[in-house]
Amino acid sequence: MNLPATLVAARAALDSGELTSAALLEAVLERSAVHEPAIRSLVTATVDLAREHAAKADARLAAGESGPLLGIPVVLKDLIDVAGLVTTAGSRVLEKNVAHTNATVWSRLEQAGAVLVGKANTHEFAYGGTTEPTRNPANPERIVGGSSGGPAAALAAGLCLGAVGTDTAGSIRIPANLCGVAGLKPTRGLVPTDGIVPLSPTLDVAGPMARSVADLDPLLRVLAGLAGGPTPQRVPRTVGVLAGLGRSAASVDVAVSSAADAFGDLGARVMEVRLPGIEASVGDNFTIIGHEASRFHARWANRADLYTPYVRARLAAAALVTDGQYDAARASGMAFSDELDQLLDTVEVLLLPGVPFPASPAYDEQVQVAGEWEDRDTALCRNTAFANLAGHPVLAIPAGLDEGLPVGVQLVGRRGSDLDLIAIGASLEPLLPDGLPPHLRSL
Repeated sequence: MNLPATLVAARAALDSGELTSAALLEAVLERSAVHEPAIRSLVTATVDLAREHAAKADARLAAGESGPLLGIPVVLKDLIDVAGLVTTAGSRVLEKNVAHTNATVWSRLEQAGAVLVGKANTHEFAYGGTTEPTRNPANPERIVGGSSGGPAAALAAGLCLGAVGTDTAGSIRIPANLCGVAGLKPTRGLVPTDGIVPLSPTLDVAGPMARSVADLDPLLRVLAGLAGGPTPQRVPRTVGVLAGLGRSAASVDVAVSSAADAFGDLGARVMEVRLPGIEASVGDNFTIIGHEASRFHARWANRADLYTPYVRARLAAAALVTDGQYDAARASGMAFSDELDQLLDTVEVLLLPGVPFPASPAYDEQVQVAGEWEDRDTALCRNTAFANLAGHPVLAIPAGLDEGLPVGVQLVGRRGSDLDLIAIGASLEPLLPDGLPPHLRSL
């Protein structure tokens, strides 16, 4: 059967009776059978549970009930607790870690009638940007990004229509850009993080991911406990194009220019702006992450052999961060957040590149960006980590293809403007090239 390609379209089909949740689920499971062996997006497939959820959703629909996520298939990043299921955090350390209670985000989704298709892969303990062994649906020889790579891959392949990820240095936005889907890093504190395995408790946020920007609105409303219907699309009065960043691939530069031109065509006043503190903010962000991650993982010091070598090495380096360095980074972060506030007093939103290159080959630790080689993991998050330090909402928007591989842009908004930021992004997205390759656009 032809499936609705977006959550909003599926919502309309379910409400009209054109589609049942059970039929939608079975079609999604058929796609999973085709795509999952190559992309390996799921840690735990919850087929029986999903069928129970779909049956309950159909009963509610038959009784005349509706709701933004009623009957919609979703996945959760495998940091998020669901009572009775294992939360592995992508690690052998927690391979037998059965959750006894639900994270608040799942409780809210379950109450809203969402259908849980599975727990999706994460880079081990969210401490990395590639999410092994998950692969990119656009090209399974390429990385998916991370650390919310499993949810992004599942969305791009059509194995679900909504997802929940986490973001501490770009972990929603990086895989969203590399897979051609949309994602929101919410304002810090907007979405509850209880019941979610932490990386850095003061920086972690949980947020929605979807196949279109408009789909993020109903997901965020449920996750954050916000009332009301979708915010109407609108054009910002002013857009600041963030200059002075590091180099990007030509295709990413084109995506930013195209987005700026589209905003101008819509009637926004577009101008170039700078954020001097952005470069230092990335280092401060990782100082905080390292110190907090080291303290959290001290409880498993006697199980170090169960960590992957990559994360074990990162934790060893993180243990060297001193209390003084941590306190200084926190203070710098507060000053940088004020700096970003001041810039956003002059423009309504900021536009900048997301990941500065399309998905790289899976095992390459170096990546060539605009003719220069650099460390892949550093390059992945150099346009994203600043926003976690500041705490502002950031939207990742698909913005075209580079030889079949997705590229994307980001929009930064004022703190607390999350729904408005989605509405602005939804006005922009139709004017940009499709971020999914043709074989993934329709379901």
